[in-house]
Amino acid sequence: SLQLKDKNIITGWRNELSRVVQSFNDDPVCLIERSVYHYFGFKGYGVHINGFIRDKDTKQISHMWVAKRSVNKSLWPGMLDHIVAGGQPFDISPSDNVIKECGEEA
Repeated sequence: SLQLKDKNIITGWRNELSRVVQSFNDDPVCLIERSVYHYFGFKGYGVHINGFIRDKDTKQISHMWVAKRSVNKSLWPGMLDHIVAGGQPFDISPSDNVIKECGEEA
């Protein structure tokens, strides 16, 4: 994967390892740079937060918060997105990852 990075085929290098697994709770076959796993067809996992507002009278969802990705992002630039989201690194829990990602978005 470093050769792909050096040839500018892979952009958005993060220096963040992700697990290569069949399903989420499996032991990893190996670890790979997060920015390249989708080039090889590996499953990726992440955390995602959406926001909504309930009407005070009906208690029904009346509004939803939607973010828009920066046009400078390496993946899906300018597209609609979650208000907080991020790939799941191999070395922290999903709960800790939500906290980390909220801090990065703040």
